[in-house]
Amino acid sequence: MTQLSAITGENKHFPALDGIRGIAILLVLLSHAVDFLGPVPRRLPGLIWPQIMTIIFLPGWAGVDLFFALSGFLITGILLRARRSPTYFSSFYARRALRIFPVYYVFLTLSLLVASRWAAFAAYLPHSSLERASFFVFLQNWPIFWKSWGAMSALWSPYWSLAVEEQFYLVWPTLIRLLKPRTMFYLCIAGFLLGSVERTLMIRHLGLQFGLMQWPFSRLDGLFLGAAVALYREVWGRIVPMRWAVAGLSVGATLYLSIVLLHHTELEGAGRHLWIIGVSAFALMSSGLIAAAEHRPPSLVRILSIRPLLLAGRYSYGIYVYHLMFYIAFQWLWFTHIAPVIGYHLITSIAYIALTISVTFAFAALSFHFYEAPFLKLKRFFPSPSAPV
Repeated sequence: MTQLSAITGENKHFPALDGIRGIAILLVLLSHAVDFLGPVPRRLPGLIWPQIMTIIFLPGWAGVDLFFALSGFLITGILLRARRSPTYFSSFYARRALRIFPVYYVFLTLSLLVASRWAAFAAYLPHSSLERASFFVFLQNWPIFWKSWGAMSALWSPYWSLAVEEQFYLVWPTLIRLLKPRTMFYLCIAGFLLGSVERTLMIRHLGLQFGLMQWPFSRLDGLFLGAAVALYREVWGRIVPMRWAVAGLSVGATLYLSIVLLHHTELEGAGRHLWIIGVSAFALMSSGLIAAAEHRPPSLVRILSIRPLLLAGRYSYGIYVYHLMFYIAFQWLWFTHIAPVIGYHLITSIAYIALTISVTFAFAALSFHFYEAPFLKLKRFFPSPSAPV
């Protein structure tokens, strides 16, 4: 997850991209909120709304693919404009470390300290020392941990996406530096097309495993297409035509709608079609939205510049890292003390979700201003030719 900086080709901050990031984090929050609403309401006879909420919001995990597309777009643009800089690698990795590491490593460490003194809390962390260590080196999404309940569960489970990005950006800057932009553009298109093939083969041979969709080679669709949007301008000297952006949105939406109509039961969890086709569909829609935003159509810019979306985008990294801490706490409070007394109702469940998200948002805002901001200011010592300090 990268700090929003400049739209391709300009050394300016483009607020609408913060709005896109805000949409992405809200999708993830709603998906996990419905999941943490728990299986209890979905099993109660006569209740329809839990299933409806699940079908609508649970696929919001696609917000991660929107994050990937936005990251690929922004970072590829930064790397393209900085690739002749003598501090190309050092500036990139230093700035990225200042954004990612302070929140991530402090939260991992504090979690372990709490777990060492509170057994109930420890149950939400990976069980073995090896599993826990894998998070510190961003390898928790590799096959050795796929069958492990501990490594991919509970409090740290969303961090597989951070691992995907860190692994991707170990290689990507070198490729951008060495290869021609046109070659990189076609590499991105080929990588996107091969993504669904890779997932098909993996599922055929390994089955529907949760870890499979956190494997880096299974989730590069969004990163590749986001990068392709940035590379297009570098190669052809203009932004992606609006008709192509609309085509990406339309094709992606059509693919997803076909899953909704023909395989709707997969929306309540995961399934072959959602994993193979859905990831590609979400990548197409995400990159199409980013490409459309580059044209700055007034109606779209107004929507993406709504203040709550901008703030959600600004604090999205902290929200992503911290949110399951609050979800787990509120889930315990809800099912232990509140729901058994007042019952399971749509209005109270919506209030539960809204309260959980609001508290998470407030904590992330405090973290950003009082903890993350001092680290971000250190970026001035590692200037990038294309990103503000």
